[in-house]
Amino acid sequence: MHTTSPRRRTIRAVTLGMAAAVALAGCGSSEPEPSATYDLGTPVAGEVPEGVFEGVTLTFAGSGGIFQEGQTTAAWTPFAEVTGATFQQDAFDPGKLKAMVESGNTTWDLVNTTQFDTARFCGTLYEEYDYSKVDISKVPEGTITDDCMVPQILYGLVVAYNTEAFGDNPPTSAADFFDTEKFPGKRTVSMSQYVDPQMLEFAIVADGGDTANLTPEQIPTAMEKYRSLGDDVIGWTSGAQAQQQLESGEAVMGLVWSGRGYGAAAAGAPVAPMWDEWMVMVDSTGIPKGTKNLDAAFAAVNFYGGAEQQATMTEETSYGPINTEAKPELDDTLKTWMTTENLETGHYPNVDFWVENYDALATEWSGWVTGG
Repeated sequence: MHTTSPRRRTIRAVTLGMAAAVALAGCGSSEPEPSATYDLGTPVAGEVPEGVFEGVTLTFAGSGGIFQEGQTTAAWTPFAEVTGATFQQDAFDPGKLKAMVESGNTTWDLVNTTQFDTARFCGTLYEEYDYSKVDISKVPEGTITDDCMVPQILYGLVVAYNTEAFGDNPPTSAADFFDTEKFPGKRTVSMSQYVDPQMLEFAIVADGGDTANLTPEQIPTAMEKYRSLGDDVIGWTSGAQAQQQLESGEAVMGLVWSGRGYGAAAAGAPVAPMWDEWMVMVDSTGIPKGTKNLDAAFAAVNFYGGAEQQATMTEETSYGPINTEAKPELDDTLKTWMTTENLETGHYPNVDFWVENYDALATEWSGWVTGG
């Protein structure tokens, strides 16, 4: 069963290191200065008045690498050129964000984080969106999952398999990933510090479970399913490592981010995606609590969501656009890996469940990544 997440306020911490409880923004510090306001008219995705933010400086904290570079090329640099704003770049760190907000000295205006992060800390670390200031009419259905985000990219947790090993008999289900008799060889899965409930959901789907109706008892069972692979399971702690394992042939299957599977295929590795069952993933554009440029941040998000900007972003980064009218020019390899072409077979996360059961999830995940 494939479920679409309604818009709701929910969920998970980005890393095991983040505290389970977060103090309200500004606690123990002076009130932040009020944000400047501008008359921007009715928002239209991809458009912004010329020269409107002359003298304003915005800072975007992203995930780095080709993705942040592609975003800058597609949206942030053009936004600065049109509006007169200065657009600075930084690296996102959840601990740094928390410290900023709690000290009342927020210097970031936009961040790239997970949908779980914005949902879990909506209203404390992140500003609630005023959706009258952002055109979300072309945003894919089911991808706004809390009141403190709009989607930044669409990607997926997908099975990437070696076509030389399984080209005549490819895997077609989550259960096949765990069937080492029918599909022999090493599998690679996440063992990173980042808690990934969708990896557990994948194991639950493999056992015939319904992600819309999860129970706490399924959490250790799902984790044990990966342990049951024994010597046939290896771990990746970064997307780059997952890609390298696929390229080298060290793993004949991987449960990896779609962009990393594409990277391996684009590098010439005999790797293809399985779209029969996959996990839909969304990154959020969050606005840190206490930004002094709230209207400018909304305008930048609105500009980023334009069809032209999203087409360029996809061409530059390989990640799926968050505007349904975007028409990126895709080569044959990228078409094969494009998540937005396969949304009907994707499973959306049960965010409410993972909020309510985060402590149990974190405990299991800690044991998994430490070999416990």
